[in-house]
Amino acid sequence: MNTGTPAPAHPARRRRRGLRAGLVRAAVSAAAVAMVTCELVATAAVAEPAGPAVGPERRVTVTPEASPAAGGTTVRDASAADPVDLPVSFVVRNVNRTKSQCTTDGRTYTVRGHLTAPRALLAGGRRPPVTLYVHGTNTGEWIWRLDVEGRDHVRELARRGHASVTIDRLGYGSSDIPDGFASCSGAHADIAHQVVGQLRAGTYTIDGAPTAGERPAKAPDAAKAPDAGRAPYRFGKVFLAGHSSGALVAETVAASFGDVDGLVLTGWAAVGVTGETNRRFLAAYEVCRQGGEHKAKAADPEGYVHFDPVREDFLAGGLGPDADPAVVRAVTPLWPRNPCGVMASEPSGILTDLSLIGRIEQPVFLAFGAKDVLRQGVERYPSLFTASEDVEELTLPRSGHFVTVDHDADRLYDRVDRWLRRHA
Repeated sequence: MNTGTPAPAHPARRRRRGLRAGLVRAAVSAAAVAMVTCELVATAAVAEPAGPAVGPERRVTVTPEASPAAGGTTVRDASAADPVDLPVSFVVRNVNRTKSQCTTDGRTYTVRGHLTAPRALLAGGRRPPVTLYVHGTNTGEWIWRLDVEGRDHVRELARRGHASVTIDRLGYGSSDIPDGFASCSGAHADIAHQVVGQLRAGTYTIDGAPTAGERPAKAPDAAKAPDAGRAPYRFGKVFLAGHSSGALVAETVAASFGDVDGLVLTGWAAVGVTGETNRRFLAAYEVCRQGGEHKAKAADPEGYVHFDPVREDFLAGGLGPDADPAVVRAVTPLWPRNPCGVMASEPSGILTDLSLIGRIEQPVFLAFGAKDVLRQGVERYPSLFTASEDVEELTLPRSGHFVTVDHDADRLYDRVDRWLRRHA
């Protein structure tokens, strides 16, 4: 490794750094506009609800909370006691054809994740429904598959009879890690759209060996998962779920391509942004303006930043005060770095989302954490889905931002189970 005096920066590199700085400065300005616009649009939507054009059958359902004494309402699939858990990969192009405009490098990358489902469902000789789960900017695939008993969202859904695919987004976890400024929020929505198409066409790969994901010990072996390395399964209906800003990705897919059969949105609203959210975003933007955080290794890509400046912020912003100690222990080491290009493009993505959200026609399920310090005052958000005839919302009283693993997660699993059964 050369440790001498660095050579003068290449002109192309200087131009790239200049573009980065300009991008982030513009995003910081857009962030302030976005926050104000979010509130104005939401207020107008609530004050002037859509008229007959919405359709006579439209409904917004606030799901009642069952009392703890009442017990759960879980519907278990006896054939799904031990779901299959297969590593999968998708070759995708880092392009942006969505209505949320931002720039990318246009290159080809591999996005990796897992298919978790009851074996009987996959072996049924038909094209079953599946849900694609997309995480937010400050988590990873693990938000849907935490290695804590009873807090693994997709395994719990598999035990209830459902197929799920989780992915690490480009720049996260086991997926390819390009330069942090090479992609953006709109491109991540385009990539999710590509994954949806591959799930329907069966053009992805079921990998024959464990990936470098969060749970290598649970990757399939030849005895337990003869499906590894086989031809991929094809699916019929595809639902798209997003947590936090992964829900922004999901909404962008639905508004731009319309090729999903429903949306499950958790821990997200383009309204109700708090001072805690702004503090984190603006600190991250400043770091990105300088090119990102210091690289741990010389070979690491540039342009990455922690959304939460310190680990304590990560835990306080993610989990409510009643979180299971086992969940806290499991989440603590998972504090992630995020691509600057994605974070910097999110404010303008929110503005675009608010202008298009009223065109989303698919059924929508939303779940909020009452103890979420990053989003508050979100009660009006479901009313913005004016074109959907079926909008259902659930507030989890003792959960924070990470609703998929927090105190009330079992209630969330039950409600998503019922919603999927109704629509699949």
